[in-house]
Amino acid sequence: MSDKRTPFWAGILGAIALTPNAGAAMQRPIPNLEALDGLAVMNGTCGRLILGGRDVSSGCESRVTNSMYKGGRTGFTFLAGDVAVVTFSGADTPAKGNHATVRLDRVIFTLNGAGTKPNVVPASGTCTYTNPYAGPSRINCSASTNNGAFSASFVSDGEPPIIERF
Repeated sequence: MSDKRTPFWAGILGAIALTPNAGAAMQRPIPNLEALDGLAVMNGTCGRLILGGRDVSSGCESRVTNSMYKGGRTGFTFLAGDVAVVTFSGADTPAKGNHATVRLDRVIFTLNGAGTKPNVVPASGTCTYTNPYAGPSRINCSASTNNGAFSASFVSDGEPPIIERF
């Protein structure tokens, strides 16, 4: 970038790079950066963000990142202002028309701050999303965990996602 600012996806990539440190808390290991296939960033409106049963919607940022891994794992990452980062992660399923579903098996939750390690919690639930190339895309995630309910909703601005492939 000509203005020398760090692209938004680079910060998300940094958060993803930290997640293997929490692997001991997992039933299955978190995919590492070698398995990362790409990141897609969409701008739009965050309608809801619930973290462990707490409503933090007022701090939800106006963009979402989709991490795509070789082998079909994917994640939707939402930022709650200066408070936290949460990723809904699971196995992507084939799209049916312009709709697709991610079967969630974990939520990765990190409080913002120096030295804060991600919390990786087993989860059950889904993220549903619509084709980002067919107008505004809708993302709805809902997960149940032993740490409470996590959910998010987002509607893109209708522009195609910014994609970075690795």
